[in-house]
Amino acid sequence: MNGYPLMLRPDGGSRMIAFGTTGIVCQNSCHTEQVIKAPLKYKLDGCSADVIERTLDGEEFARPCFEREKIIYKTLPKDPNILNCIEVTDDCIHLPFLRLGNLRDYLENHDRQVQAQTREQWIPMAVDAIALIYRFGVIHADISTRNFLVADDLSIKLCDFSGSAIGAESALVLEEDRYQIAPDSPRSIATDIFALGCLIFEISTGLRPYHEICDDDYQEIERRYSIGHFPSVDGLPYRKIIHKCWTGQYTDVSQLKDDLQKRDRSTRLFLPAFFSGSGAGVTMAWVLSLTTSTLAAGFLFWWSSRRGYWRSTDG
Repeated sequence: MNGYPLMLRPDGGSRMIAFGTTGIVCQNSCHTEQVIKAPLKYKLDGCSADVIERTLDGEEFARPCFEREKIIYKTLPKDPNILNCIEVTDDCIHLPFLRLGNLRDYLENHDRQVQAQTREQWIPMAVDAIALIYRFGVIHADISTRNFLVADDLSIKLCDFSGSAIGAESALVLEEDRYQIAPDSPRSIATDIFALGCLIFEISTGLRPYHEICDDDYQEIERRYSIGHFPSVDGLPYRKIIHKCWTGQYTDVSQLKDDLQKRDRSTRLFLPAFFSGSGAGVTMAWVLSLTTSTLAAGFLFWWSSRRGYWRSTDG
C-alpha cells in the first residue's frame, strides 16, 4: 500500500488558498470574496498502516486547535487590526479573502517597492492588534509575518488563533523557530513580546531573523537565542525597541507601545512635514535637498571664516 493522504476541502470550499499544521483555508465557492477555514482532514484510501496512524494523530491534534480558534473569535470584538470573523459554524470559520496574502509573502515579493512610511504604519498596527487580544486574555503563541494578512489598502490584520492560549487554557502551539524563545516554557506575554521583536525586525529588513542559517539548523538558532546572541540590528530605525523585546525589558505590551509613541513624536519633531498627512507632497528627494543645502551652507561658513569674511567683533 503506497497511497498518500489526500487533504479534503471543507464543504463549500473551492480552490485551496493555504494550509498549515492544523487547518486548511479554501475560497468560498458561493461567496468568492470569502474563505472557509476548517481543521485538517484527509482521505486515507490506499495508505499504509503507519501513514494512517500518523495522519490520524495529526487530525486529532488539529481539532482542539480549531475549537480554540472558534472560542477566541467569539470572544474578540471587531477591530481594524484583527481579521474580521464573518461567521463561526460547527465545522468552519468564514473569513474575508485578502488577496494580497500574508505579510511574509508580500515582503518577499515586493520588498523593494514597500515604502518606509508603510513599514512605519505596519509596526504600530501589529502592536495594537496584540495589545487588544491581551485585553481579552488571549496569548497568540505564534506571532509571525505569516499570521498577518495584507489588505487591499496595505493595512495588516492579525489572524490564525489556532491553538492560541485564552484564559486558563494554555497554548497548544509554538512559534516558528526563528521567532521562538524558551521552547520548553509555557507561552506567555514574554514569549509573545520576544516574537514581536522578531516581527519588527522582519518588517524593517524584509528578512527573517538569522535568515542566513538554514531552516534545518534550528538548534543553532535556539542555542544563540539561549545565550543572548541575537541578529545584528545596527542601523535599523527600531533597533532599541527590537533589542528590548529580545532581552525581556518589556513586561507588558503597553511599555512597547509607549516607546513606539515616543519614537513617533521625536521623529515628527525632526521632520514634521515628511511624516504628517499634510506633507504628502514632500518626498525623500526634498529631504536630501535640504540636507545638501545645509551641508553646503556649513562649508561656505567654514571657508569664509578662513578667508576672514566672518570675524568676531569682540575686542
